[in-house]
Amino acid sequence: MLRVLLLGLFLPCVAVAQELPQPLTDTVSDFAGILTPAAEADIAGLIERTRDETGVHVAVATMERIADYGGGGGTITSYARALFNAWGIGAAGRNDGILILVAVEDREARIALGSAYDAVYDGRAQRVIDTAMLPEFREDRFAKGILDGVQATRERLVEPFIAGNPVTVDDGFAQDDTWTFLGLGAVAAAAAGLFGLRSYRNGRRRCPKCRNLTLKRVRDIAKEATATSEGTGIEHLTCTSCGHTERHPFIIPVRRESSRFSGRGPGGSSGGGAGGSSGGFGGGRSSGGGATGKW
Repeated sequence: MLRVLLLGLFLPCVAVAQELPQPLTDTVSDFAGILTPAAEADIAGLIERTRDETGVHVAVATMERIADYGGGGGTITSYARALFNAWGIGAAGRNDGILILVAVEDREARIALGSAYDAVYDGRAQRVIDTAMLPEFREDRFAKGILDGVQATRERLVEPFIAGNPVTVDDGFAQDDTWTFLGLGAVAAAAAGLFGLRSYRNGRRRCPKCRNLTLKRVRDIAKEATATSEGTGIEHLTCTSCGHTERHPFIIPVRRESSRFSGRGPGGSSGGGAGGSSGGFGGGRSSGGGATGKW
């Protein structure tokens, strides 16, 4: 009887691990479809520069609801930790990776930290979410909020961490911090990626004909990007209210060789469950540190 009871308690955990999705790349996994190709390229480029210049691996994942990707019945805190460890974000042994998870319809975001970060960085991660991300998310500017969040993560979490100097929760954060430290170059890149994206909400945007937030996007990949060549695709926009349609070609940026993955949607195996690592990541671990924000 005891064996049956223990099995019953264990099986749901196995099911959740098996339902965790594979990452789409080792930089940005936009499962929610809230990023234009240009915006995704800006965010991925910033992540790659951060990795090249600091050695710290940051990854971004967006979802409409975590319940659609193996997180049903749990919190975003426990789910982000499970996803972090399933993907193995960061380098094994260093455990300094960072996951930025945005659940659009759940209206929650989580910065999950590798196990090497001290508890003070939980507070600093909270400041990053509260000042750089949530103000944009409340206005449905998800791409800008994510880009600002990655930049703030680099400057307020990654750089102090690798410098090894003692910090407090508030070091480097101004009381009226509006994130002007992003610089004109980053703002210009964000503006280019955000054109036409301001009315996105829950993976859709405003139809130019009927003005309803019912313009649904589907992207077809004609040619996958490789480590040496760009890919191409067609973006299809269809309004479920009035039937308006649009088609736009787009370019997929050159991928690192390590960023190729096979899984592309909910229900995909995580390649070893919550204890494994995947593809272009290095087997880093999280012990649950980080911060959560709601809007």
